[in-house]
Amino acid sequence: MPPEAPAVRMNWVDLLFLHWRVDPALMRKLVPQDLEIDLFDGSAWIGLIPFRMEKSRFRGFPPLPGLTNFYECNVRTYARFRGKAGVWFFSLDAQTLLPVLGGRWLWKLNYVYSRFKVARSDDVIDYQLSRRSGPWPAARTHVKWRVGEPMPTSQPGSLEHFLTERYWLFTQRGPSDHPKTLAGEVRHEPWLLRRAEVLHLDDTLIAAAGVATLGSQRPVAFASRLLAVDGFALGNA
Repeated sequence: MPPEAPAVRMNWVDLLFLHWRVDPALMRKLVPQDLEIDLFDGSAWIGLIPFRMEKSRFRGFPPLPGLTNFYECNVRTYARFRGKAGVWFFSLDAQTLLPVLGGRWLWKLNYVYSRFKVARSDDVIDYQLSRRSGPWPAARTHVKWRVGEPMPTSQPGSLEHFLTERYWLFTQRGPSDHPKTLAGEVRHEPWLLRRAEVLHLDDTLIAAAGVATLGSQRPVAFASRLLAVDGFALGNA
């Protein structure tokens, strides 16, 4: 039998990982009960992940301007389901309408249609978004960061590996009183991480996801220049 073709091929460009610890009891209230909250060092974690999608190719669709290159920003946490370690997305803000419609319809993910303003000067990226009106809470983010030196390859058991080397996403489909959990595989080479210095951060996306306060924590920050990714269709986990 020939190998399954990916549903989407894409490059993730100029990506920033920002993460904060969250009380597992709070995260338990926010994530579907079918999913086990994945913990590191006794904590759940929430991530804010701004980046740019480039050279996206969706199976069954011709190359279209609104589907090929666009900015995106995810708010996510980490979970397990039937032995798979993966990602649960609270929101996925996108610059163009086509991926918002496709992500909400085909992938059952909480895509949000947002306005973006992004500038890059040498190693500094200034990234802003504000949500358009729609069936989602109003929110915005403004993060500015400097990309630093390459980091060593992350090793299993490290925080870097836990937060970044995730090869499944989880979503749910069906009636709200009895939804079915589905999983989609994501394949890529190990991340080539770089150090990142956060120069400015003003965010309400995380509060909109249900984590109203992060206290005085400084985020754990990593950056990446480029990663090629294949995403596969949803199936039973």
